[in-house]
Parts: sequence; structure tokens; C-alpha cells
Amino acid sequence: MGLVKLFLLEEIRLRRSFSTSLSLLVFPEIVLIGALSGYIFSPLLSDSISFDQVHLGILSGLTLFGISMGGIAFLGKEFLERSLGPVNMLAASSSYHPVSDRRMFFSYFLHDLIFYLLLILIPMTLGLALGTLIRPMPPGRFLMITSAQWISFLLGLSLSLMVSSALSSRSRWKLLFIPAALAPLFAIQIITGDLTGFIPTVLAVNNGGGGWLLLSISLIISYTAGGIILYDGGTTSYHNDASGSYSSSLKLTSMFFKDRIMASLMARETMNLLRGKAYVRLLFSLVFPLLIIGGLVGIIKGVDINTIDFNMPFFAVMVSFFTMSIYTNLVNTDFLEFDQTIPVRTSDIIRVKLMMHMIIAVPISVFFLVVIAVATGDIRGLLFAIPLALVMVPYMGYVTAYLTGLWTNSMLFDASVFLRYMTLTVLPLMMATLLSFLMDTIFVISIIGLGLITISGIISTIFLSRSLDKKWSDAILQSAGSG
Repeated sequence: MGLVKLFLLEEIRLRRSFSTSLSLLVFPEIVLIGALSGYIFSPLLSDSISFDQVHLGILSGLTLFGISMGGIAFLGKEFLERSLGPVNMLAASSSYHPVSDRRMFFSYFLHDLIFYLLLILIPMTLGLALGTLIRPMPPGRFLMITSAQWISFLLGLSLSLMVSSALSSRSRWKLLFIPAALAPLFAIQIITGDLTGFIPTVLAVNNGGGGWLLLSISLIISYTAGGIILYDGGTTSYHNDASGSYSSSLKLTSMFFKDRIMASLMARETMNLLRGKAYVRLLFSLVFPLLIIGGLVGIIKGVDINTIDFNMPFFAVMVSFFTMSIYTNLVNTDFLEFDQTIPVRTSDIIRVKLMMHMIIAVPISVFFLVVIAVATGDIRGLLFAIPLALVMVPYMGYVTAYLTGLWTNSMLFDASVFLRYMTLTVLPLMMATLLSFLMDTIFVISIIGLGLITISGIISTIFLSRSLDKKWSDAILQSAGSG
């Protein structure tokens, strides 16, 4: 717990370095007010959406959030090295302390758990509790819902912990534990014949079965224990024989970039992905949530997917949202203090990150949509889904880059930045999702609406691209903070 305390203190120090102490309080307040308002005014939505659908959306969202947050648990040592690097790179490394990598790994996992409990789950529960003072709820139902919310997040966090351990292990055979970890969730889905069974807490809330909560708790314990046991500290060195690799990369990138500096930065970005095997983390951050989405809609043998009203534009929206993780991971691969010694602007590095973001995210997104279309038999839906994804994937990258620069993980916890980010990303994606659900009833209006969102996305992306230099050119290249 001493390590956990140090991690939490460093988290607070880091947040205060780019914003104010008030921002750490504003974010939980927004969550609390959102939970309070959502519960009080939820009856107004009863004609268009059922409470079962509300619970499905909230619990699946918390599970996916836990997965995305748990995916960075094994980066604890990197977090220390990056945040304390300007002070002493050696002292920041766990190899120079009497602390094992496994203990450091577990401590950082506990740090994530406590931090997000305080930041999101506790405020959410308090908001719901305050809402019951205005619109009463039976105590048993309140306990069921709040327990399901907490357990859903923990389920995603612990599942991602185990997958992260397998991915970062020196032994490739440990990758077999990834499908083994997902097997119980698929089994529940198949046995119950309920697509929502992929997240057992949804069954608990909608069907009133406390046994599903106990089963989820047992899975959390198994995933956490398995993740800690599997973790072996990862590769001992990222150095490998890459003689001539940079020259080869530079020759390739010079074919596409006339500017020598941009070609060099792109070549370096390529080498960073290959030498440190950062592409494994990038693919994990995007592909793993997409696999979870596939599980949620029953893209497995033995489950009837025709009972689900999800269509291809819906999947285009989902894949566009999760591609943000690509840019977020790309900006975490550099030690920015080193870039102060070369003649580049911050906006130049941001543009290189955006290019790499699209090179990685666009093909994966299109491939995912094609696979889903074949699995669901909705080939025609690709005519609407692919254009939407081809616009929204770059749009998500440019919004993230414009608002957060090279410090996405830090800047998004600034309340003002977070609100603008939610407005520019969640609102259009939510509108696109609603329009996708209405395609069966008001097809023409839905297509027009999706077309307007696509055109707006193109215009906004162009505007954001032209505004990057003005906003970020003079930003100071510092790994810890907001530049």
C-alpha cells in the first residue's frame, strides 16, 4: 500500500502540473450531477428507451471503460520513467529499487482501481443516492444497481489486467490465456441464450439474479490473481539488431514527404513502433474492445444475432470512438525532452502522430466493419458504414490532437478540455448512433442525417487541421504536463 500511496500522490502532482487542484474536483462533480440528472429525468425517456436498455448501456460502458483503463496497468514502470525522467531515469526504474516487477505491476493496478473509484464510481453512486431522495427507489434495488456498476468496472479492469500480463510476457505460450479469459463470458452468453450475458452484471440487474453478481466477483478474483501470476516483468530489453532500419525507413518515408524533417520524424515513428513492439499495445487498445463489442452482439457460433437491432452504421460509430486509443498510445511513446534538442515544432510532431494514427486506425476499422458485415449478413450496410468511418476516424484523431496535443492522458482530466471534448465527439457520435437505430423506420431521414454528420465531419477535420499550428506550435516539449 505504500507504493500505491506514492502512485496516487504522483497522480495528483501530475494532474496539478498541467491544470489546477480544482479540476480534480470538477470532474467527479460532473459525474455526480450527470448520475443525479439521469436518474431523476429517466422517466421522460421511457417512451423511447426501456430501463433494461439503459442498464445495458451503462454497465457495458463501465465494463469497456474498465478494459481501456486496465490496458495501461502494465505501463506502470513506463509511467514512472516518463513522469520522473527529467529528475533521474535510473532512479525511476523499478530495476534499481528493492521492489519486484510483479509487485510494482500490482501496485499500479491498485492505483488505477482506487483512482477511478474516487474519480467516477463513487461520485456516480452518490449522484444516484441523491436522486433517490427525490424519486425513491427500494433499498434492495439500489444496492443491486450500484453493486452491478462497481462490479462491471472491476470486471473490465481485471480482465484487461490478465490480458495485459499475457501480452507483455516473455513467454509467447501465455497468449493462450487470452481466449481462456474470454471463454467464461462467451459460455454464459451461449448457455443463457441471452446476448447480454457477455456482461453477467446486466443479467443480475435486468433479471434480478444476485448469483450473477457472485459469479462476476469470482471472475474478477480469478482474472486479477491470474494477471499477477502471469506477469513476469516483460522483455528485459527493447534493444535489438536494427542496423540500417532507420535508413530504410527514411528512404521509404522520403518518397511521400518532400520535407526532410517530416520524413525523418515519420521514419522515427515507424522505428519506435517496431523496436519497442509498441504496435502490440496499439493493437490491443483498439482490437480488444472491438472483440468485446463483437461478443456483446453475439458474433459467435450458436447465438442468434438476428434478435439484435445493431446495424453497420452503429458499428462504424463504435469503431470510430475506440480509435482514439491509437492516438493516445502514439503520444505516449516518446520522451519529449529529447525532442527539445532538434529543430521541430510541437505541431510537427502532432501531425506525424496523426498520420500514423490514420495509417493504423483506418485499415483496422475498415477490416472490422467488413468482418462484422459478413458475420451479420449486412453487406449493404457497408455502403453507409465505411464512408462514415472514413470520415469519423480521422475526425476523432484531429479533435483529440487539437484539444490535447501530445498530452492526451493528462489534458482530458482538465474539466474544461473534457467538456469540449465530449461536446465535439460524443454528441455527433450519439446522433449517428440514434440515426442508425432509426434506419428501419425512417430510412430517408436517417440517411440524410448521417450524410450531414459526415459532411460536417469533413469540414470540421479540415478546420482543425488548419488550426493545429496556431494552437500548438509554441508549446514546450515536456513529457510531464501539458506543454
